[in-house]
Amino acid sequence: MKSLNLNYVKFLGVCSLSFYISGCGFIYGNDGLIKSREFDYVNAKEGKKLELPPGVVHKSKADFTQLPTIGKSAVKQNQGSELEQSAPVQILAVLENTRADSQSSLPAVYILDQALFVWEAVQKFLKKYNIDAKLNDEDKAIVLTNWVAVDEKGIWIELDGSEEAELDRAKFSFKIVKSDIPNEIKLIVERNASEHREDEDDKWSSALVSWADSADMMNLFLSYYDEQIQIRQHQYLQKVMAGFKVELGQNNQNETILVTEARHSLVWEKTAKVMLELGLTIIDKDVRQNTYFMELKDPEPGFFASLFDESKSTLPIDAGTYQVVVDEFGDNRSILIRDEQGLALDSSLVVKLFPQLSKLFGDRR
Repeated sequence: MKSLNLNYVKFLGVCSLSFYISGCGFIYGNDGLIKSREFDYVNAKEGKKLELPPGVVHKSKADFTQLPTIGKSAVKQNQGSELEQSAPVQILAVLENTRADSQSSLPAVYILDQALFVWEAVQKFLKKYNIDAKLNDEDKAIVLTNWVAVDEKGIWIELDGSEEAELDRAKFSFKIVKSDIPNEIKLIVERNASEHREDEDDKWSSALVSWADSADMMNLFLSYYDEQIQIRQHQYLQKVMAGFKVELGQNNQNETILVTEARHSLVWEKTAKVMLELGLTIIDKDVRQNTYFMELKDPEPGFFASLFDESKSTLPIDAGTYQVVVDEFGDNRSILIRDEQGLALDSSLVVKLFPQLSKLFGDRR
C-alpha cells in the first residue's frame, strides 16, 4: 500500500513538473527544447548546384529555379519577426458628415459640422478617458495631451489616461483647421511622441511613431464623436417635435420662401417630416447643399385606389420631382421649393400651400 502511494506521488510530481516546464516555454519556442521554425525562411540559402551522374548527358544545363537578386531597398526592410503583423489601420470616416483626407500625411478627416461642437466633443472625449491635456499657447486650435499609457499594439477602448504607464506611453495632439468648403472643418490627430521601456525600473527611451499609431487615436475619437451626434440628434428631434413658426417672405432673387427663426439643424430635420406629411417622398438628399430631392406621385389607378378618394393629393402642385432647399436668410432660415426644372414655385402656389405648411411646421409631431 505504501509503495502504491509513493508511485502515485511520483506520478503527480512528474505531471506537475511537465505542466510547469511547458507553461514556462521550456518545451516550445525560440529558447525551448523544440525550436520554433516560423522564421526559418529568413536564413534559407541556395543549395548546391545539381551534379549529373557520370555518363549522363543533358543538352541544357539552364537553372530554371534561380532566384532573382534582391534589390538594395528590399535588403534594408524588416523581415522575419521584425515584420509588422497587425492588420493595416484605416480611418473610420464612415459617418454621413465625414470624409477622410487621403492626401494628408497624418490621419485627417473633413467634418461637415459646427467647429464649436467638434471642439467640445474633443474636450469631452479627453475628459471621458481621463486624459490630461492643455491648449497650445501658440495656436488655440491645438490640444496637446500629457503622457498617456498605451498598449504596444495600439489604442484600446479601455484606455484610461489616469493609469500609470508601465512599458509604453505616448503623447497626442488634436488640431482643427478650416476647410475650403463652407461649414466644414478638418480634424487632424497625431501621436507626437512615443516612449518604451523593457521593465518598469528602466528609463524611458524614444520609440518610432507610425501613421497607424495616430490613426488608432483618430478612430477612437470618431467612435466617440458618433455617440455625441446621436445624443444631439435625439435632442434635436425633441425640439423638432415641438414645432416652430414660419412666415412667407422673399429672398434676394424675389423667390417666395418660408422664413423662420428656428435653428438650421431643426429646420432641416422638420422639413423632411413636413414634406412627408404632405405626401412627397424623399428620393435623395445632399447634406452639403442643404437640399432634399423629393417626388410627388399620382394616385395608383385601380379598384382599391378608387375606394380611397380621400387619399388623393389635394395639393395645388402637379405630380413630379421637387427640390426643397434649407438656407440661411440673414439671421433667420429660409425654405425654398423648386420644381423639376429647378425653378422656384410660383408665389401663388406657395401662398396656397402656406396654410398647410404653417400648420405642419408648427404642430408637435
